[in-house]
Amino acid sequence: MGPRHPRSLCPDDVVTEILAYLPAKSVGRLRCVSRSWHAMLSTALFVKLHLRRANDKPKIFFSPTQSDSDKDYQFYAWQPGCAAVTKLMRNDFSRPAVLTRPLHGIVLLRCVGEGGYCICNPSTGEVRPLPDSRAPLKLGSRPPFYFKVVYGFGYCWASNEYKAVRIFSDEMDGAAPSCEVLVLNGGTPAYWRPAASQPPMCVVEEENTAVFLHGQLHFLYEGDGGILTFDIGDETFGWLPQPRCPPGKAPLRTTELDGCLCVFRGDGYSRRCHVWLLPDYAARRWEKLCCINQTVWPEPERMLLRSGWIAPLGIFYSGDNGSQKKIVFGTGTCVVFTVGLYGGGVLLPEILFKPHQSVAGDFDDTYNYPAIGIFQESLVTLGISTEDTVFSSPVTKAWSDVLRWLPARSVLQASLVCREWRAMVTTDRFIRSHTVVHAKSTRVMFVSDPLVGSFTDLEDHQINQPHLLGNPGMFRCSQPCHGLILGSRNNWDYLYNPTTGYREGVYVEEASRDDTSFAGRIALGYDYEIDDHVMVSLAYEKMNMETRYYNLHCHVRSLRGSWDLVHPPPRPVAIDVLPAYSNGKIYWVVEPKLGPCSAVSQLVAFNTWDREFEVLQGPPCSHHASRRVSILELYGAICMACYDEDKNAIDVWRMKDNEGAWCVEFRIELEEFSPEYSSQRTTLLSSDPVDGRILLNTGRSLGYYDPKTATLETIYTVGEGEGDFGFCPVIVQDSLVRPFMKQT
Repeated sequence: MGPRHPRSLCPDDVVTEILAYLPAKSVGRLRCVSRSWHAMLSTALFVKLHLRRANDKPKIFFSPTQSDSDKDYQFYAWQPGCAAVTKLMRNDFSRPAVLTRPLHGIVLLRCVGEGGYCICNPSTGEVRPLPDSRAPLKLGSRPPFYFKVVYGFGYCWASNEYKAVRIFSDEMDGAAPSCEVLVLNGGTPAYWRPAASQPPMCVVEEENTAVFLHGQLHFLYEGDGGILTFDIGDETFGWLPQPRCPPGKAPLRTTELDGCLCVFRGDGYSRRCHVWLLPDYAARRWEKLCCINQTVWPEPERMLLRSGWIAPLGIFYSGDNGSQKKIVFGTGTCVVFTVGLYGGGVLLPEILFKPHQSVAGDFDDTYNYPAIGIFQESLVTLGISTEDTVFSSPVTKAWSDVLRWLPARSVLQASLVCREWRAMVTTDRFIRSHTVVHAKSTRVMFVSDPLVGSFTDLEDHQINQPHLLGNPGMFRCSQPCHGLILGSRNNWDYLYNPTTGYREGVYVEEASRDDTSFAGRIALGYDYEIDDHVMVSLAYEKMNMETRYYNLHCHVRSLRGSWDLVHPPPRPVAIDVLPAYSNGKIYWVVEPKLGPCSAVSQLVAFNTWDREFEVLQGPPCSHHASRRVSILELYGAICMACYDEDKNAIDVWRMKDNEGAWCVEFRIELEEFSPEYSSQRTTLLSSDPVDGRILLNTGRSLGYYDPKTATLETIYTVGEGEGDFGFCPVIVQDSLVRPFMKQT
């Protein structure tokens, strides 16, 4: 007789009652036992039962601010009374801030480093970014221009809908605030819509996320205006008074404490924390719960709990029959402590948890953006992604196939037609398809102001007075790489998409360097495996041309990742030649005046996929320390231009494969086009994807050279001038790419 099925040993209701006490991860594994167990443990009834049974004791979840090891950069859970911590999920966010208490296990997170908001279930690791939250359209993109936005997250029991709510306020011209709602389940359109009613005149702060309680979201006014309430069901507004608070430099904050609305002020200047509670919501009568004076604490506790952010996390009861009431506090360094509300006298802290004793990594003070919050075991799912919801409509798919053929500027204008179109064209799926269609669609623009990311089209320069830069060669710009370009001037580096107006500074924390402004110090490529751009930063800590000694440091990152220190290239890179990207590799010319001498010219190549450097042989013309060279992508391959100033000519070599075999592609004779064009001041920019002509730039003239006919057509010139003034042209791909780099 064979073994009996596990389910036959006891009734199903007994099995579900037992399994409901398990952690969510354990239930997830048990769903794999059989189809019947998967069905039984996935019902809405079991999910609700598990939410009640598995959360009988409070838990905290937290994350290090950074870690040297990916395996340690996780969210962890800890329960008071337990020494061990439990791994929950990878921390793939940029400085995550836990903004809300768990709602059925789901919390609202803010990614402080890269911008944007998301909802997350730490138990299952499921994450759903909120659309249009990194750079909302109403924050300076078009009138009315709002300066502040605050978010909230709630649940409507009547309609079984989870809703994200945001309020824009502090408009430049004094316009009324604006409230928008995003329904996160129920098959509704995945875009922000206006709320059923709009809020009264008020100003709200982004740092003070709304508190969901009694079916209402509670937004704290800036100043002493009170508390704005928003009914998550009928979407109407109300008002609550604030407690009478003594003045302080720290702002008031709101939270939920023991099922009641709580207002607190953790003043880092006076080292005091005041806590008020609203035990009778209907009566609207506030009670002061406690005032913590850190200045009277013993020195060890005072130093350990020194933080710019201290906030109440919860209340629990201890002692005989729960007679002792304690408030649990968290700090910006993820230290957890309690103070008792019994016996009177000075409220001294009791340290419950020190994260650095249990978890590897750094726990820097996060001030207003703590990476700590209350945790609930939960099996609640977040539903399908916003992108899948947007493209679930056949009409949306059809419009996507049409709009992706339009230029990027036309698509941006079309995004203002309706909310459905804006939700569609801002998805990664649409941006990727648009990039593929317009991969070879390039145009020439001029740099007007590199610091603010101002660019103008060639056509505008031909009509209006040109904007010339002093010493334009000091601003170095890469060729376009999947819609983005990298620009450098002096010690500043920027990432641009001139089509959309995107600009973001690039910062690398490094040791002191001998040279901080050489041409090859930073490069941009693309990794198709992770579908993200990759940047490589090189820095000479020491460099001596006479002794040929150098010490080179190298940092690598993807835009969604962080800077990692890696082994430097095996050869020194040239200090006056820009790097170039082509077919998954970034190339630098080797500096002939540093390191070991070589009988042949060399290049260093970095593979963006495996993050490895290799040394390749260069063309024979380039191995002259006094001869100017440049590398760039032409015709889909890496090429090197060797400038022969004696004969006023430029030799263009092409790498035939990735192993370093070279051939002469063509030679540009500039004598007949002199003095407007000369090998001394002419630079190759790109090749035309249609007719194959080469764009030449002198800083005052711009022209296309045809290698087939050896003719040169000047398309723009400002003539001869005085001094070092000239224009700075860049090649721009038609692209909607708008990355948000993770700031570390």
